[in-house]
This record gives sequence, C-alpha cells and structure tokens, in this order.
Amino acid sequence: MLTITIDRSRCKKDGLCATVCPEGIFVQREKRTIPEVTDEEGCIACGHCLAICPHDAICHSEVLSTDIRAIQVEEMPTTEQLLSLLKTRRSIRTFRDKPLARETIERIIDGARFAPSGHNSQSTQYLVVQDRAVLNQVSSMVIEYLRFETRRFANPLFRTLAVLADRELAESGLREIPKFKRVTHLFESGADPILYGAPVLLAFHARRSVGYADVNAQLALQNASLVAHSLGIGHFYAGWVVSPCRAPMAGKWNRRIPSLIGIPPGNELHGALALGYPIPRFRKMIDRKPPQISWA
Repeated sequence: MLTITIDRSRCKKDGLCATVCPEGIFVQREKRTIPEVTDEEGCIACGHCLAICPHDAICHSEVLSTDIRAIQVEEMPTTEQLLSLLKTRRSIRTFRDKPLARETIERIIDGARFAPSGHNSQSTQYLVVQDRAVLNQVSSMVIEYLRFETRRFANPLFRTLAVLADRELAESGLREIPKFKRVTHLFESGADPILYGAPVLLAFHARRSVGYADVNAQLALQNASLVAHSLGIGHFYAGWVVSPCRAPMAGKWNRRIPSLIGIPPGNELHGALALGYPIPRFRKMIDRKPPQISWA
C-alpha cells in the first residue's frame, strides 16, 4: 500500500509540495502550516513533492531515498547546445558491421526511461533484438506484408469495401502501393530496405490496457534517439516494422512481428529504432522548413 508521510520536525511549512502536486494530494489549509496528505490512493508517484522539498521532509513508499539526487545546474546543457543536438540529428541507414556494446544500448534505454508518460505510468517496455537471423526474418516478414497489401489493393472488391469503410484511409493506402512495390523490388534485388543491416533493433512496447501507451512509447523513443545521437550511434525510426502491427482490416498481421521478436501477447509494439555505428559520419546540417504557427 502506498504511503506518504511528512516529517514535522523537518518541514518548514513553505507549502511547496502542495503547490506542485498535480493530483492535489498535499493540501495546506493555511499559510505557514504543515500540509496535510489527503488522498494517498490518488497519488501517481511522480515524485514532484520529493523533488521540490528543500528540507527532505517527505517520505514516499514508492520512491527510494537513493533515487533522489540534487540537480547539478552546472552540468545542464545550454539552450544552444541542446538545439545543436536537435538540429544535427539525422536518420542514419548505413551501418558498420560491428555489434553495439551492451553498455551502450543500456545507456540509450536509460535516457528513454526518463521520458514523460501519461499519469506517470512509465508504461514503455524495451526489447533488444541483436540476433542477425531474427533481424533478417523481421525484414522478410515486412516484405511479405507489403506483398499482401499490394495484392489486396489490386482486388476491386477489397478496394470497394475499403472505400466504403473509410474512403480517406483507403485512398491513402492506395497511394502507398507504388512505394510498397519499390521496396519489395529492392529486397528481391538483395538489399535490405527495412533495417538496412542494422545490428540492433530496439523495440518499444507496452501492455495493451495502458492508456496513452503509444504516446508514451513515442516520447521514450525520441529520448532514445537523442541519447543515441549524443553517443555517435546511428539510428532511424523503423516505421516499416511497426506498419503491419497497425494494418487496418488485417488483424492477422497485427501480432506477427511482435510474436516473432518476443513481445508478450498482452503487449503492443508502438515503435522501433534501428541502431548501429554509422558510415560515414555527417559533417553538415540542413535547415528545416519554417514552423507553421497559429496564435490563439
């Protein structure tokens, strides 16, 4: 059972815990009084109270004291340094034939786990695939899926049913068919247009029952991407791997790749990063289009 206590001898009655608690667990009835803990069951264990209290007056059963560390402000990157990291990140699809060290992969995942998540669920789980035979099977299975989509969109009856079900989605799928054919042709020619020979596939998955699990996973994936870039590890979002898992009107495909790589039956695959040492390294950055902004 989750418990939260306030050490009355340490508390300075500043009310900071009540100010920052997103769930209103802490309530300060009057200024300069010790806050009350009103609804422990509603706590999402975000740790705001522990992070804000300068006097270490709060004890939380879900957070170990060893998990709390002072922020070293001098170690924080400047805005320009952070923007430089963001602007120089590129999707890399050419890799050296060299495995990544376990410690490097763990460091990337360590950065991913600090991404925000809905209700602090920290729902994202990670699966590391390094077996070359399995990675090759993943690429082959994606190609099999693309062939399946090409065949069924060539069927007039299916196209009619798809349009009746969701015209916009059906038309979008139809526009993708030429790309599916190109990718399939590349694979049949001996290339790997799915994983590009990457030595690691990092899968982001979560229990099907968790709300916003897909959003949480994408946030974790972005964190992982930036940490990988900072370490000089090439990577790209392996969207083709995720596509069969979301195939509309093709439920039999949704579990094939998750089952192949070992994702539990109750979990869904929400994202994947292909990782490896890049060849060559990029020395220039290219600006992006201006942002589309509306002010309300």
